[in-house]
Amino acid sequence: MRKDIRSNFTTRQTMLNDSFELFYYSDAVLKEVAQHSHDYYEFYLFLEGDVEMQIEKACRILTPGDIVVLPPSVRHHAFSCGEGKPYRRFVFWLSKKYVKRLISESSDYNYLIDKAHEGHYYHHLEASHFQEIQAKAIRVIEEVHGNRYGKETFLHLYVSDLTLSLTSYLYDSEQLRIPVRKDTEFHEILSFIEAHISEELSLERLSNEFFVSKSHIVHTFKKEFGLSIHQYILKKRLAKCSDAILSGQSISETFITYGFHDYSNFYKAFKKEFGYSPREYQEMHCVS
Repeated sequence: MRKDIRSNFTTRQTMLNDSFELFYYSDAVLKEVAQHSHDYYEFYLFLEGDVEMQIEKACRILTPGDIVVLPPSVRHHAFSCGEGKPYRRFVFWLSKKYVKRLISESSDYNYLIDKAHEGHYYHHLEASHFQEIQAKAIRVIEEVHGNRYGKETFLHLYVSDLTLSLTSYLYDSEQLRIPVRKDTEFHEILSFIEAHISEELSLERLSNEFFVSKSHIVHTFKKEFGLSIHQYILKKRLAKCSDAILSGQSISETFITYGFHDYSNFYKAFKKEFGYSPREYQEMHCVS
């Protein structure tokens, strides 16, 4: 992560404006703050560290990719549960007034807010989407410190994009979770897809492999995920490609490794899924 976007840690628990504040913290030692609450929404994006989060009376150890969403008046604090790792996170504050503004623009912002008020504070993003959220957070911080024409308008656009993307990615990831069910056959199909993701995975192959009809597979995936089997496999492959690109693997090697035999089709699918071409996506996340 670039050093020039780092914030000096503050124990302040009040906002300096009525819209938003965003911080990137990286500390060698966790500076603990007593359990507290505030009158705004807090989005806590955990990157690294040996940290435990207490919300009201319940505690949970955090892992990279965890997102904690805290509504107003909920008591919480983070504390160290180990040593050695730097403590890195983004802390994103949204005022109640600003959240109302966003929701007035689109009800799509409601998902995370409603979940938080229902007591669902913890979420998790896979690596590719978490990297996307980091990039969007960095863009907001850079705009805050910039001075170009239209700054306030750009800031609203970027904050809206960050908030809606975070909501959308978490919604998608939670909808795609493997359901808890007794149908071991379905779990076996999902495991087979995961293990053979780089191979040809036609509906006919899956039907023959598990001795079930094609229509049964189609109906099951539509019922469980709201996706066709083709869409599910495509999303899985694109997520694998994203992780590989972010880990440093070449684009030309990546798309072949994960079952895309034609670069043109891979390019179109990747750009549709992530909003950037594979090359743009790679260059955007080269920051270390």
